[in-house]
Amino acid sequence: MPALALTITNAGRAALVDAAAGGTAAVRIVEAGLTAADFIAAPTLEILPGEHRRVEAISGIAADAATVHLTIRDASAAAYVVRGFGLYLDDGTLFAVYSQAAPIFDKPPEVGLFIAADLRFLPGEADLVTFGDTNFLLPPATADMAGVAKLATTAEALAMLVADKIITPARMGEVLAGYVRTAQLAQPNGVATLGADGKLAAGQRPPIDAIDVFTAANEAAMLALPATAGDMAVRNDNGRVYILSATPATTLANWVELNAPAPVQSVNGKVGPVVLTPADVGAAPAARRVIAGGLVTGGGTLEGDRTLTVTAATPEEAGAGARTDVAVTPAALAPVIAAIGGKASAGATIGAAGLLKGGGPIGNNPALTLDAASAADIIAGLRGDAAITPAALAALPRSLTPNGYLMMPGGFMMQWVKYRAVFTSEQAIYVSWPLAFAEIALPVSITAFIAGVSTFRDLWGQCAAEPSVNGCTVQLQSATSNDKRCDGFDIIVWGR
Repeated sequence: MPALALTITNAGRAALVDAAAGGTAAVRIVEAGLTAADFIAAPTLEILPGEHRRVEAISGIAADAATVHLTIRDASAAAYVVRGFGLYLDDGTLFAVYSQAAPIFDKPPEVGLFIAADLRFLPGEADLVTFGDTNFLLPPATADMAGVAKLATTAEALAMLVADKIITPARMGEVLAGYVRTAQLAQPNGVATLGADGKLAAGQRPPIDAIDVFTAANEAAMLALPATAGDMAVRNDNGRVYILSATPATTLANWVELNAPAPVQSVNGKVGPVVLTPADVGAAPAARRVIAGGLVTGGGTLEGDRTLTVTAATPEEAGAGARTDVAVTPAALAPVIAAIGGKASAGATIGAAGLLKGGGPIGNNPALTLDAASAADIIAGLRGDAAITPAALAALPRSLTPNGYLMMPGGFMMQWVKYRAVFTSEQAIYVSWPLAFAEIALPVSITAFIAGVSTFRDLWGQCAAEPSVNGCTVQLQSATSNDKRCDGFDIIVWGR
């Protein structure tokens, strides 16, 4: 959300004035008050109208000489509406206020509050404001201040039009991948350039050596040729063609033979005028016959084209089942199958048992039904005539949050509480369950929490009295009086 501009109260402005020195004084903002009331943010206010919550998670930084960017956060499980808020100094003075008619934030229990705002001062006064010990500020990044910034896409980087996004080294590599440095143009081991005619510049073209074709009586004559790379030699002694792949021409390994298709030398091992017989190529003689048998008719010698036939039975012939010299096709068989299917007994019935319902005579096209249990049925655990589906199990209530719960079939439920606060003395704290049990809360498990490894923090938690369906009282105690501290505690409780 965009930053909100606050109004500094008269008391806040007075706190900035150093009457003794005739200048300005530094102030320290330590808390923020929250209200659901819609009020006028006047500089004459000394208390926040309708304040319902006070939070200490507030931090800020000078964005420029006259502006302080601050953030307010509340990570608790409390639920409330915020239409306005005020900032308090360490001496309790209401320093600045903000209000609007529409809710700034409607906080449910499972979501944290986060508000960004700007304080405007006279030039040079922004550096006079300090904040508490929290460190979660997220100001917009500038050339002079670290903060949050969006990353530019490759298209935005190439367009060079966006001024409020940054580019990563990887993205810069993508942008520069299609560019060539000027120092590499038209240089050795660099990149060639084109002239005005769209062709490679004449000064950058390699010299062209014409290809020569020589004849050589033999290998010795070929090795003595004044040939350069690319020249060819036709040998008279073997009729083969060679090309010089690299200089010098006096090295035989530099001459590579060009393999050209050779003329036909023989056919099936025969030379000269060749006459082939069927036996020469493995062909069947023309007198060989194709003989039909079984349901197949036709055939004859291989002197001409021959046809083999299998006669298809008609539907009537398939139903009669008398002919032995025809084949039954699917089309002929379909009426036979239909006739058999139509002879099913109309008096037969389909019965239902167990979880199934319905059934009846086949002639009535009976239906069988299996009821699916709902999530409410699974929690109640009473129905014995329905089946549990994966979808119904997935619909059981659950809240997988630091303070959450998980409902089991039959209404049995596990809940957990994650309580974080610094305790330095023995005391009792009442904790409400995330969701009230309907019938009973079973004995709870309480574990003290410390933020780091320590051998001196000896506060431990126990349940004071029996837990109720709504919550329990946690009693923090220590075994010794040397050092009493813990950073919170965790609770696991089962019930129904």
